Amino acid sequence: MYAKHYFGSGDEDIKKMLERIGFSDLMELYRYSIGTDRVKIHQEPLDLPPALSEEEAKEYMEKVAQLNKMLTIFAGGGAYDTFVPSAINHIILRSEYYTAYTPYQPEVSQGTLQSMFEFQSLITELTDMEVANASVYDGATALAEAVLMSFRIAKKYKVLLPENLNPAYRRVVETYLQGIDATIESIPFDKNGRIDEEALASLIDDETASVVIQHPNYFGILEDPFRISALVKEKGKLLISVFEPTSLAILEPPGRYDADIAVAEGQPLGVPLFFGGPYVGLFTSKKKYIRQLPGRIVAVTYDEKGRRGYVTTLQTREQHIRRAKATSNICTNQQLIATMVTIYLTLMGREGLKEAALQSFYKAEYLKEKLSEIGLEPAFRTPTFREFVVKTPMKAEEFIHEMAHRGFLVGPKVEALGDNYLLMAATEKRRKEEIDALIEAAKEVV
Repeated sequence: MYAKHYFGSGDEDIKKMLERIGFSDLMELYRYSIGTDRVKIHQEPLDLPPALSEEEAKEYMEKVAQLNKMLTIFAGGGAYDTFVPSAINHIILRSEYYTAYTPYQPEVSQGTLQSMFEFQSLITELTDMEVANASVYDGATALAEAVLMSFRIAKKYKVLLPENLNPAYRRVVETYLQGIDATIESIPFDKNGRIDEEALASLIDDETASVVIQHPNYFGILEDPFRISALVKEKGKLLISVFEPTSLAILEPPGRYDADIAVAEGQPLGVPLFFGGPYVGLFTSKKKYIRQLPGRIVAVTYDEKGRRGYVTTLQTREQHIRRAKATSNICTNQQLIATMVTIYLTLMGREGLKEAALQSFYKAEYLKEKLSEIGLEPAFRTPTFREFVVKTPMKAEEFIHEMAHRGFLVGPKVEALGDNYLLMAATEKRRKEEIDALIEAAKEVV
């Protein structure tokens, strides 16, 4: 009697269900539900090898895995092969962390809420901003949510995006703004690869809600955020900063240059590349805008007996309020990855993060110098952090392909500059021997 509760339906069960709803077989049901006669199911046996035992399958997959070619990663563009302390995996794979997700009665899950609160606290300390949420999907969607937030605050619907912004971020913003009466205008960059301040001043008008700055920008170049902030604030507009989190150990954080909203991709903070995700979006703002902040916000409170408790607050998500009133309908809380970031920042501390930032900076400078010696000149002579653009004597795609054949992943191509430009990055993880080996490989290619 218990088997029926736990095993799938047999042929007779399926036949009875089909008869009950008036169908002779599953194909008739499929054709009816899909509404076409073009549905076909392959009736012949699939061309598969003989079945393997568990041990045989494991051995086979190990042989296939050995065919993979391991590349040393010098690629940039928004995701980086950074140092991930081994302790992170040991902690995050504990069942209480690995299965954590905010339930719809969130106060029941005090452990999950505490980890969110600690994450928020660390991110506000890192950025010198007043409030942070418990994370959003990734850096690109964080920027898109920030733009929408600026529209709600300013009651205006025009945003200025720099042309030296990560192009993937721009595309996500454009997708988010489809279907609403909003305007995107582009801010050009100057000969140094930085935002053209004169052009920016001329583009700001009465319809502008916000100005976006990426610092360091997509070219790896350090902007002058204080000058740009002063210009934007003089015009009475909101400043949205897209920052690089590791760089804040040695650069001024967005709170210092008066950013209204500051967002980032948190992947460099202890999250492996994971073949492109999952990652985590960092989202901060000034406290006076907290009611327009998307996503979950966790706070501390005390009950009548004086016991501390963690609670979600200002829950203007679509689960809690009418869709039209929600601050966001499509943001998510990346709690597992946010917890990895929390563990990383706790393990590294101020000095550890500063050491990682300095090593990344100096190694990138060494790489830049050595590439210049073999004819791969940087596209700009402006100070950079972690990554920079080089001009190649051949098309960038060809150079990337040739370097991959030699065991190195570089790129991506920088389309904003032309066919012969690509990014290279050197994180704290890269050793001098690896950089020197890349230089030798690049010599062969050029």
